[in-house]
Amino acid sequence: MTHIHTWADLHPQVFKVFRQSPIEWPCEQIDTGLSSVYQPTVVKGSDGKLFTAGTEGQIFHSQDSGRNWTLLTQAPPLPPEIPEGLTRRSCSNTGIGVTERGTLLLVWCMAANDSGDHGENSFDESYHTFTWMTRSEDRGQTWQATEPFDPSPYDVIGDQATPVQLRDGRLMVPLAVQSWVRPGRAVPEKEKFFRSFIFSSDDDGRSWAKFSQFTDHSVEPSLLELSSGELVASIRYQRNKAPEDPPDLATDARLYSGTGAPTDVGCQLFQHSAFSSSVDGGKTWETPKIVTGSAQQSGSILRLSDETLILTFGRYGQRFMLSYDSGRTWSRSVYQLFRCGQYARSVVLDDDTIVTVHDSRETWRLRGQRLRCYDNSPVPPGEDVDDWGSGRLGVLRWKAPSRKKVEKDGFFSPRNADNLEASD
Repeated sequence: MTHIHTWADLHPQVFKVFRQSPIEWPCEQIDTGLSSVYQPTVVKGSDGKLFTAGTEGQIFHSQDSGRNWTLLTQAPPLPPEIPEGLTRRSCSNTGIGVTERGTLLLVWCMAANDSGDHGENSFDESYHTFTWMTRSEDRGQTWQATEPFDPSPYDVIGDQATPVQLRDGRLMVPLAVQSWVRPGRAVPEKEKFFRSFIFSSDDDGRSWAKFSQFTDHSVEPSLLELSSGELVASIRYQRNKAPEDPPDLATDARLYSGTGAPTDVGCQLFQHSAFSSSVDGGKTWETPKIVTGSAQQSGSILRLSDETLILTFGRYGQRFMLSYDSGRTWSRSVYQLFRCGQYARSVVLDDDTIVTVHDSRETWRLRGQRLRCYDNSPVPPGEDVDDWGSGRLGVLRWKAPSRKKVEKDGFFSPRNADNLEASD
């Protein structure tokens, strides 16, 4: 094969935007000294107080717009009963929400298997996950657990998640589901991808039911309701090569970590932040459109008081882009807030100040090598940096640039993620 195509050939405008260095943008950086967090989320109550959660159920809160943070309470996981023959392997918090009534919601995920050593999880026929919520109506003094979320017809469920409340009072939360190997049943290569279900509640989070299914290859959706009633979402669009894909379609160097060829079936083709929308209350969703470059994901979608949309995302530190037409076009300017913290979520305050919480992580790993988040340079052996799992809560406070400034570099219209035809 003399020529291969990657995502850059399919989305040349995005590639051009992300070939340029991002624009450094000022922010107030706050090291809370609190831990541990992993893929933290942040929410704002109707009284203006901010909440985020640690991996073990710690709820940290701020009463001064994100400047100072303290431990509010330590929530118990209250896990469901594990089926006979399985042993709990892990249990952690994966998200937080707060309702208009002030009810706190924590999302939990527990993994279990038969206690055997199966190597890679993907080969473990006994591997199960369970996701549920705990809720507190008295600011964390007492807690009750919901029933586990049902992934059927799929096998495992769990994701970084932020429950959101719509103007009609309904709560929604997206959760990733996936098929898994089971005794006597393999997962076909074409089915080895993530999907996301949206679950809804109309009783303040006491009970939840499956409401709709998100588009394929979508994890970590961040949902937002616009003033028009339209729902929009930022998505971690993550897609592997399927058997029916063009033979010359390949992974790129930043995603390639396998032992085979970059054009092999199963290699990772896309790992981006994408944008989708729904005009029927979340029942159906438009095909996602690729907005960011390779390995720039794990973001959130925000709305300012003037209807400006802001997409924040990580993996190379914290960056953001802007849209002034409800996500149809996005700024060619990419702004850099902070060079550390791979996973983050953000929230907008009443005065349009944005508060971003992150994990303070400085490095990531590719092919066994430690690389700095912001420029992919190798970390010398023995250098003291925050690595995977450091989990110290970091906070950024910032304001968006003016529209006049953003407009100078123009805008682009993103292409559908499922368009596999190279563009001139």
